[in-house]
Amino acid sequence: MSDKIIQIENLNRTYNVIEGKKLISKQQIFHDLNFYVNEGEFVAVVGPSGCGKSTLLNIIGTLDSIGNKKMVKILNNNGNKESSIPEIEGSGTVIVNSYNINTLKGSKKSEFINQNIGFIFQFHHLIPELTAIQNVALPMRIQGKSKRESINKAYELLEEMNLQAHANRKPEILSGGEKQRVAIARALINSPTILLADEPTGSLHPDFKKGIIDLFIKLNKEKNISIVMVTHDVNSLYNNNNKLIIDRLFSLSDSPINKIDYEEIIQ
Repeated sequence: MSDKIIQIENLNRTYNVIEGKKLISKQQIFHDLNFYVNEGEFVAVVGPSGCGKSTLLNIIGTLDSIGNKKMVKILNNNGNKESSIPEIEGSGTVIVNSYNINTLKGSKKSEFINQNIGFIFQFHHLIPELTAIQNVALPMRIQGKSKRESINKAYELLEEMNLQAHANRKPEILSGGEKQRVAIARALINSPTILLADEPTGSLHPDFKKGIIDLFIKLNKEKNISIVMVTHDVNSLYNNNNKLIIDRLFSLSDSPINKIDYEEIIQ
């Protein structure tokens, strides 16, 4: 594995904490962060709460933008001069599957996501009114595929998840582990090259956690899907011999939030 399917260079992210028109503090999440994932690699992003794990995942998946956002007006220390600053300061380069994602807008961005990325979240986000198979088929239907084609592909994926017996059941009568496997099947329906998983075992009973990790490993090895997973559950990534069962851990623990006092930045 040598081709980088995800490459992040010099990523910066700072939150300006503003009350009224006064800048209280700056919270720096990333400072010139560099990160990569090789094609076909399974990488877990770990670190303490608040270090930016989910933010990193959202940026890779284009759910969050890289640059400055939401300009607001503030006053200087003397309260006599007004200026505009972004609530969020950001910069850097993010290349995903050869695309500079900062240049993707509108329909091109939606097309990129549909063709390249599958998302899996902690709390499933299944639509309660739809059955398992309808939930899985939904992304294909949104793409304009026929109902027959979408349902057939959805059923094949539910078979891979050993959920074919639950195809016509709604989420409310599924277990936590079953809901998460339905969500994984849904993420796979458009045959993505990358899976982004944000705390996929965080809300599960311990009995189900190993099954989900094993399923990710199977998808990674058999389908050559590159996986980036954010997790607090580091223990589940090691076997009984204390050997890592995925390719690599990437720790953000060395880059904690850096708070800068207001007086240091506004003169």
